[in-house]
Amino acid sequence: MDFSSRSVAVVDNGIFSELAGKLGESFGKVYYTSPWVTDYPSSYHIELGEGFADFERVNDIWDIVDDVDLFVFTDLHQGPLQEYLAAQGKRVWGARNGEELEVNRKEAKAYFQTLGIPQAPYEVVKGMTALRSYIKSRGSDKLWIKISRTRGDSETFCVEGYELAKNRLDEMQAEFGPVSEYREFIVEDNLPDTLDLAIDTYSIDGKFPTRAMLGTEQKDEGYICAVKEWRQLPPKLASIYTDLGPTLEKYRYRQFLSLESRIVRKQIWLGDPCMRCGSPPFELEMNMLTNLPDILWQGADGILVEPEYAGKYGFEVLVQSEWAEKRPLLVEFPQKYRDRIKLRYATQYPDGIWIMPQNAGPHFAAIVTSGDSMEACMAEAEEISGQIKGTKIEAFTGSMSKLKKNLEQFNDWGIRF
Repeated sequence: MDFSSRSVAVVDNGIFSELAGKLGESFGKVYYTSPWVTDYPSSYHIELGEGFADFERVNDIWDIVDDVDLFVFTDLHQGPLQEYLAAQGKRVWGARNGEELEVNRKEAKAYFQTLGIPQAPYEVVKGMTALRSYIKSRGSDKLWIKISRTRGDSETFCVEGYELAKNRLDEMQAEFGPVSEYREFIVEDNLPDTLDLAIDTYSIDGKFPTRAMLGTEQKDEGYICAVKEWRQLPPKLASIYTDLGPTLEKYRYRQFLSLESRIVRKQIWLGDPCMRCGSPPFELEMNMLTNLPDILWQGADGILVEPEYAGKYGFEVLVQSEWAEKRPLLVEFPQKYRDRIKLRYATQYPDGIWIMPQNAGPHFAAIVTSGDSMEACMAEAEEISGQIKGTKIEAFTGSMSKLKKNLEQFNDWGIRF
């Protein structure tokens, strides 16, 4: 389809302004917006996405709402807005209220149990005092602590005995203040010797494409995938998706998703459902899906378009800078690599591209490559990693050897990449 006379608005939370640039290759007009309104607004938020030639940053959607042909939501916490726009007859790509399956952990876990979807043993513990007691009762067991909704308060973290975790718990309690005794913590048992595995795809009203990316991640470092026919995917993993299909249909879910799971031999457990554009793999999916505009346009209207992939394999390596977490970071690299370097929180100024600090961790970019050779993808990513310049920059190219070992283990378990 020719989109040169069409407009699209990307509604983001800051991570995927690159999608607006990508859609600028096809759409006649592209808008981009991300949240900035607080009691004390910061230029670090309001300037995200400014200055790029392929799209226009807007403060919100309301001045342009009547001019936009397609709304694309990349992240969470905008379900009611998506429902409202859809009710007004707008074409909307997004999870709608299906985001609840990720955001509301306690309720979602209970619901997954009713569907027979396997999960790690877990407990819901209310309050920091009760959490301390529970960790003590488990001795030196390795446990994973998670909270719902407010990831900015705490990402998932691991404990192995109370004494080793005490300092972190003390700090959390001080930061949470009075909320610490009312907050619910999801405490999951560790699953030893398991590896991360997911089908990275999209769903239109509970239906899935006949091909998808089978991917595995080295947490916060790298990701690799192979394009597979659905019938070639691990059956127990694929069944988690199909078992959730009727629920997604009820939500009118039209969005990417990754049901991140843990696997060992023939056993599998659902870990964290990612009901949005994940990071990774979405930085890579932007390049892998050569018909992305058609997928979004038709999918927003309830029509599933089969994916066309740029290669058999894809690789993503994350890039971080401790400097960028709290200070603006100037980033430089050869222009010929621009399409394979996906930036977070970026702004284009006359002197170059700057990363605006968001206190969201040190990761600010991903290097993405695709092709018909896994080794070639990794080699290309390593070449590009040496060309990114800036203060305290580190690319996790060491994830390559770890991922290769994981692939060997998968192969032993009968899972072929």
